[in-house]
Amino acid sequence: MFLIKWDQIKGGVVWLKYPEDLAISDNVVQQIEISHNFIESYISIKALGWNSISYCNEKKEITIVLVLSDYDDSSDYLICVEEFNKSLDDKILNKAQLLEKMKDALNMKVFRTTEEVISKISNEWSTTKMKLFELEGKIEDILKTEVLSVKGRILMALLVNSSLKLGEIKRIAKTSTKWTQTVLEDLIKNRLVSFSKGDKTYSLSI
Repeated sequence: MFLIKWDQIKGGVVWLKYPEDLAISDNVVQQIEISHNFIESYISIKALGWNSISYCNEKKEITIVLVLSDYDDSSDYLICVEEFNKSLDDKILNKAQLLEKMKDALNMKVFRTTEEVISKISNEWSTTKMKLFELEGKIEDILKTEVLSVKGRILMALLVNSSLKLGEIKRIAKTSTKWTQTVLEDLIKNRLVSFSKGDKTYSLSI
């Protein structure tokens, strides 16, 4: 995070930043400052390896910039900038105090990053489970029809189930034990199916 102030000669200049070794190009500083044009506003910039959300506090003539990672959504961190902006409104302009407020804002960003990641993973997992459930349902419906060959029925059944015993496969394939074994041997030969001698089950090997 860093703060920009306007200099009549240099234009926008970095007045305070944390961490101290934060690399900021002058072009980025000028672009952010010009984009705000001294008007109170929130602006998100994401281009050429740069991602940030900023706010111009017109009264204090300070622009607050929160630097984000390439994968961050700026809208998720609006609250971090808002909370820091309150520090300016509280008339805390001592640099040491503002640095502490910056640390608080960055800690909030880390928390929100973790929160957003967990939330997105949870949503993606729920969506994946739903799609898998729907796929399994469709496969079950296909297996109930007579359109598939014995080989196709066996492969579809093993796609839904992690492993099956010969009797279960025979029931799904709707054929004799001998023919089921013959088809399974051919699938094993072609490395599509594998057999576990331990629990005597068949499973997909692809």
